[in-house]
Order: sequence, then C-alpha cells, then structure tokens
Amino acid sequence: MKYIINILLILILFISACEQAGKASNNPHTITIATFNIAWLGDGIDDTKPRTEADYQRISGIISQLNPDIMGLQEIENGAAINKLLNYLPGYDFYIGTNGGNQNPCIIYKKGIVITYQGEYTSLIVEPNKTRPGLIAKVRKGNFDFIMLIVHLKSTSRYDSTAELEQYSRELRKQQADIISYWADSVLSRKSEKDIIILGDFNDYPNRVTNPTLSSIAENTHLSFLTQDLKSCKFPILNGIDHIIASENAVKRFIPGSLRLYDFYSSMSESEIEKISDHCPILVQFEVKSKDND
Repeated sequence: MKYIINILLILILFISACEQAGKASNNPHTITIATFNIAWLGDGIDDTKPRTEADYQRISGIISQLNPDIMGLQEIENGAAINKLLNYLPGYDFYIGTNGGNQNPCIIYKKGIVITYQGEYTSLIVEPNKTRPGLIAKVRKGNFDFIMLIVHLKSTSRYDSTAELEQYSRELRKQQADIISYWADSVLSRKSEKDIIILGDFNDYPNRVTNPTLSSIAENTHLSFLTQDLKSCKFPILNGIDHIIASENAVKRFIPGSLRLYDFYSSMSESEIEKISDHCPILVQFEVKSKDND
C-alpha cells in the first residue's frame, strides 16, 4: 500500500511539473515573447482567406498552448479581425496598426503586462502599397523593461514574375533592414534604454550568402539573431524567415534552451493547416528577476 501511495505522489508531482513547463509565462521570473504571421487574418467580410469560427478557435488554441506574455502578429486586417481571435483568448488585449492595408502588424499581450504603445514605425514604408510599417511598444515585466519593434519586411513572392521584379523586392527589403539597424543604433545611442527586442516576419534569413538582404542587421554588433539556426516548418530543408532579435544587453537575460518553434504542421491535416498559416509561431524566454540595467 505504501508503495502504491509513493507511486501516486510521484505521478502527481510529475503532472504538476509538466503543467508548469507548459505554462512558462505564468512564472513571475520569466517573460515569454513570441511572433506569428497569421496569413491574411480577416474580419469575416470578403476575406482573402475565409475562415470559420472553428478556424479562429484552432488558431487561438495554438497561441493558448504557447501561453506568451506578449506576441507580435503579422497580416492582421483590422481590430475586428483580431477581436474574432481574442474571443477565445480572454486574458489578452491588443494594439494594431492601420497603415499596412489589410496586412497590419499587431501586438497581443497578457493584461497583467505593463505595455506603453508607441505607435506605428512608418519609416519602414519605403514604398507605399508595397511595404508595411512596424509597430513600437515599451514593455515591462518584473525588472526587465525593453523597447519592442514588430516588423513584416518585403517578400520576394510569386508576384515577382521577372528577375528584375525579384531584385527590386530584395532592394526594398534591404532598405528596410538598413532602417531597422539604424533605428536600433539610435535608440541605444540615447543610453536611456539598453534593451531592444525586434521580431516578426523578415522574409529572409541572416546567413544568406547569395543576394543577402539582412546584412546590416546581421553585422550590427549590438544585435543578435536568436533564431538564426531555425528552419522553416513548411519546408524543413529551408532556413526560417521569422525571427526574434535581441540587443546585446537583452541577450544576457535570454534563457538558453527556451527557443521554440511550434510545428503544428506535424499534427494537423492539410485542410486545417491551410486555414491557419504558412508560418509557424516561434517564442523565446528572458529572465526578469535580475536588477534592471537601465
């Protein structure tokens, strides 16, 4: 009997530990930061990618399992679209841009997180109707405060039907990367804030050899791609294009082993995947207990 009781106690402790591991952002000593391009998330009216309520619920289920404190989203049509998602995520609030057409950047965050919305970073609109703005916010949890920039850089897509159009898209993306690097340097040069997090869909990877477009960020000694070795969940042989970047001081708070890609491609049907996204969400964790460095 005593043996059985001991086994039951071990099982209870194991289940409790698993639950805590799955809800890392409930830990007051860490912050979980994520990014997710939810392709063409619309408001249900003439959407480019029509979705049912079951689809919104499925997407929210993915986010709920990741349990982020704060998440940058891309390709959100408007506030009505994000509210359709947050109907199933009642613990979250949001800010969304308005200058990205029907592919706006957005922030969702747990209501207990201290966040000051700074507005859209329109400098990233290097060509109207072809490029999107960023979104800036100041964030604090515990002793960790930082400035966050959410981005969605110019893609090289099937619409680039000629080599010249492909090259032009790369040039636009390179201009945006240059602006991001300059923005980071300008923030850090003021010395009032040492911690920067930049995340989103970069439509490229930092270690590209042929036709690189993110070189100005990758070569910036103040910034680090925490995600540079990630692969695409849709095409596992290819490098990932969704990234999370941290300034050198923020990197000191990064929790090794916390980087995670949520690969729903391996657990869902093709029809379900098609209504979620051609991107998978990624997340990282930082500790927030150490003394504030600025």
